Amino acid sequence: MDLKRHEDLIRGEDIISKLPDDILIHILSLLETKDAVKTCILSTRWRNLWTWIYNLSFNDFATNDFVNFVDKVLSCCQSKDIQNFRLDCSDIVDSDLSRVSSWICFAVDHGVRNLTIKVDIVEAWHGWPFDLPQSILTCKTLVKLRLESLHNDFFLDIPDSMCFPSLKILHITIVFPDASLMQKLFSGCPVLEDLSIHASYLDLNNYLLMFDICVPTLKRLNIRHDVDYSDFEGLSEYKYVITARNLEYLCIQDGSLTSVVVNERPLLNEVNLNVGVYSSLIDDLEFEVSRDEANRVMELLRGINLTKILSLASRSMDALSLAFDDDMPTFPNLIRLELNIEARFGWKLLPYFLESSPNLEVLILEMDCLLTEYIPEDFVNFELENVPSCLRLHVKTIEIKNMMGEEDELEVVSYILRNCEVLKEFNAHISAKAESKEFLQREILMYPRGSAACEIKFL
Repeated sequence: MDLKRHEDLIRGEDIISKLPDDILIHILSLLETKDAVKTCILSTRWRNLWTWIYNLSFNDFATNDFVNFVDKVLSCCQSKDIQNFRLDCSDIVDSDLSRVSSWICFAVDHGVRNLTIKVDIVEAWHGWPFDLPQSILTCKTLVKLRLESLHNDFFLDIPDSMCFPSLKILHITIVFPDASLMQKLFSGCPVLEDLSIHASYLDLNNYLLMFDICVPTLKRLNIRHDVDYSDFEGLSEYKYVITARNLEYLCIQDGSLTSVVVNERPLLNEVNLNVGVYSSLIDDLEFEVSRDEANRVMELLRGINLTKILSLASRSMDALSLAFDDDMPTFPNLIRLELNIEARFGWKLLPYFLESSPNLEVLILEMDCLLTEYIPEDFVNFELENVPSCLRLHVKTIEIKNMMGEEDELEVVSYILRNCEVLKEFNAHISAKAESKEFLQREILMYPRGSAACEIKFL
């Protein structure tokens, strides 16, 4: 810090106001819009600086003067290029919907790049649609669009021709995704790369969801399907068909056994699957899951078997255990595997995953002890006649989380340490609920190791 600046600080002089306008405008654009507007009272110079901000965020719809505040800000806005425009109307009344549409049109007319719209209509029937302005379809500057509603849907009259010419990121949270509208929307985005669909079904009577996600340019896909388990029987009829040959990342969270078909077997980098019904819920709520329904998870695995990274949550493992018939697909490119092991089905699937993953390098196992108590007699004997080639030749890192020190856990640890010939790191996270952490550490350290270079760490 130079001497003059140091002296200014000591005297309490206003150094910020000496900054150029473009820097001050940038700083104001990082603030919440309501806070940026408040700076107008600081001095004559600050009076109009906020009118040039290029990020606008309005999220206080509960206040009585919200509508007038937004109108006032937009009428004063002098920025020609809006980078980010966020509108959170969580308690809007029907009479103000036209105002909301005009605000969205303002953002489009001012070259918005990132647009977030959250709308929930007060006292509206669940699923009541909010009509988005048609001008949004042809916006050439729009790169990212997020639409969110917990009680309503969005409606657009989408033409057969291309729309959203520059849109690369689309995130949607709605109640009832209209299959026809969604398919037209996805197919109409010529450069879409990142798609997220969060569907929260509040009324499932006589409602069937079957639609294709056919987007050749798509690289990232997130699907989240919330479930009311009282309607489980109807949910099992839902179906997604994914056709995206350039897909790199896939994440599916689905609390039912929805059918998901992945065509063209894309060369994925990473897949995260949290699908199916928890085994404890199957018993507690007396669900009857058919073999055909459970086989849907295996069908999904066959469609994503070329991935490099695979993560399976406990309910996915449960569903596979219900359906498993020794027909595990091969994962030739898999180098990192993360499995959540739930006590009810134990280690049943792990040997098959190891045998089907010849190039595996990293194995992460997380013990899920939250849903059911350990039932040792239910575990399948882990010992294999032939050691999987990945353990002998490729696995370098193994991590086991939330270890309780149960007999079956220790059998697996002993087997792995004994047969991994190139293992470098073995990391064990021992649960705080384990009876004797020190005993477990001593026990594991005494196991024979197939790799002299293996280092055991307790985290």
